Amino acid sequence: MFRISGGRVEIRVPKIPLPFPPSVYAVTVCPFVFYASDVWDDKCVQVHERRHWIDQIKWLVVPWLIVYLLLSIKYGGSKEHPFEKKAYEEQDDCDALSPKPAPNG
Repeated sequence: MFRISGGRVEIRVPKIPLPFPPSVYAVTVCPFVFYASDVWDDKCVQVHERRHWIDQIKWLVVPWLIVYLLLSIKYGGSKEHPFEKKAYEEQDDCDALSPKPAPNG
């Protein structure tokens, strides 16, 4: 399944494949954004990936990917990675504004 949104080609996959670790649930390689099935409709994950999409357009994709991978040696894909900070901030802001499901009680 796929959709086109704002110039992005968003593709739903069962899970993000190797070489990405199992903790990765979405990947952007402009103009494509790949989402694992369980986050396909997650608006806040979409916000995160759209930040990467915009940054890749600004930097051009190949230089962005090279610098991202080089910085990953030190930071991994954590929130401390310089290219992840803004994306996680935007995702966290979205999560804070999103309604939470009611607890089962």
